[in-house]
Amino acid sequence: MSLLKIGIAGLGNVGEEVAYQLIKGFRVQKNLFKFELVAVSAKSKNKKRKIDVSGIRFFDDPLKMACSQDIDVIVELIGGDEGVAKKLCFTALENKKYLITANKALIAKYGKQLAELAEKNNLFFSFEASVAGGIPILKLIREGLIVNDITELTGILNGTANYILSEMEVADKGFEEVLADAQKKGYAEVDPSFDIDGIDAAHKTIILSALAYGKMPNLEDLSIQGIREITLNDIKYCNDLGYKIKLLGNSLISKDLNGKEELFCSVKPWLIAKNFGLSNVSGVINAVQIESSLAGPVMITGAGAGGEPTASAVLADIVDIANGTKLFSFGRNSYDIKENFKTTPYREKYKFYLRLNVVDKSGILADLTSIFKDYNISIESVIQKSNQEDKTAELVIITHKASNSVLEDALTSIIKLDGIITKPVCLSIYS
Repeated sequence: MSLLKIGIAGLGNVGEEVAYQLIKGFRVQKNLFKFELVAVSAKSKNKKRKIDVSGIRFFDDPLKMACSQDIDVIVELIGGDEGVAKKLCFTALENKKYLITANKALIAKYGKQLAELAEKNNLFFSFEASVAGGIPILKLIREGLIVNDITELTGILNGTANYILSEMEVADKGFEEVLADAQKKGYAEVDPSFDIDGIDAAHKTIILSALAYGKMPNLEDLSIQGIREITLNDIKYCNDLGYKIKLLGNSLISKDLNGKEELFCSVKPWLIAKNFGLSNVSGVINAVQIESSLAGPVMITGAGAGGEPTASAVLADIVDIANGTKLFSFGRNSYDIKENFKTTPYREKYKFYLRLNVVDKSGILADLTSIFKDYNISIESVIQKSNQEDKTAELVIITHKASNSVLEDALTSIIKLDGIITKPVCLSIYS
């Protein structure tokens, strides 16, 4: 193959590592492929880096780099679903450049439009690094499981959230303390909202749904719940009950009684039994479990973030270009992807974990059980931890299976009870 000339926009941890590997040479580069990093663009030209880019053409404006005639591939590693990153990606494809990105927010919002433009211009466009870092999950769905009908995807898709929940248990520390530690170690951003509030995992769940089913819901249409409300006591109670708490992105396709396809999609904390595979995925590791028609259940784990793992995914896309891989970005013609696909509330019934802070007085438990009876929700077990100093108590209730909508109605009534101190924490139990 002729020399493939590459330009990188964004020299953060990932961009710097991609540049380093291209310059240094990786396992198959010297023997099989001819790559050259010919251009870079970043906020600072003279920042100290592990690579010397002084001999590489530097663009203050990445859009000009995307228009340069002597560049074949644009690698977008700026981030963000609007602004320069969006303009760069569309400009690159409009100027007949191959495009690679790790930008999950952009793909979740504009992936279909970018794929249409790439197909129109017969260009390679891929984003393996946008979901689960170094795990080749998109390749697995798009290529390895191409002949399978996929019915469900469940994943630990955010390493920051998974690290916090794991470390709370291991270090016996509360949420805020572990979050501060994670920020010091570089596992969490200064503003960690996208990670701990579930937005990052939601973007990835949208992308996985598009690849698996050809259906792409809006972020605003997803049911999203983060981990801010999880306390150390929750971790301990669940551990005693035989569960771990994990933030899961879940996407499920099924048909209603009339044969119409329905998409159930959410990001929220779940209780997972300790003997279930995903419960043992700790720290910053990601994991995705897939239910498929021929291969059956498939689970893949690995580093979900970081410079080296994410660079591995970016470089794999570059090698695919060099191989001349014929690729539909979402594993199907972009015109077959149904954008803005409406999600449906879960129909399946689950057990639920409820933690309530209440005034420690007689009658409160009777009031609660009366509400559960009114909504035909049966209780499996109750744990009560009293605090004699302030006359309060924590009640932990495990229900038998119930529908989510019925439980939400019950919670609305529970919140109005005299003696309920704070909003109850409610988590589904994965089965």
